[in-house]
Amino acid sequence: MSMGDPFQYAINGRTNRESEFSEEGTIFMPIFDEYNVDLVLSAHLHTYRDRGHIRNFERDATGPLYIITGIAGDVRYPNLWQQHPLDVYVDPQPETNNYMTLDVSPNQLIVKSYLPDGTVLEEVSIDK
Repeated sequence: MSMGDPFQYAINGRTNRESEFSEEGTIFMPIFDEYNVDLVLSAHLHTYRDRGHIRNFERDATGPLYIITGIAGDVRYPNLWQQHPLDVYVDPQPETNNYMTLDVSPNQLIVKSYLPDGTVLEEVSIDK
């Protein structure tokens, strides 16, 4: 099964689309909550955004950390997506290429997002 992003973003210039949760999000996010998932990485929107920790569809430090991983390849949608009310960090717009790393240790996950030249865009950690 191919899963899109759990969040739905309003699109600039379109009044018929609200910032909320996608159909996949409404199905899978409660499962992630139930099983105490630490980190949910998604893609598809060609943008990097840290949504923070969310449980029961609202901000909650006990919920999974949701990150959409950013641009890959050469497809760009500059300033298409509006900011979601739950976005904690959005890469500067219009975005350029970026990449992520994930460091895993027994009690910590560290996610870093970088520009191609090595400039750190964001670093977040989950401590257990």
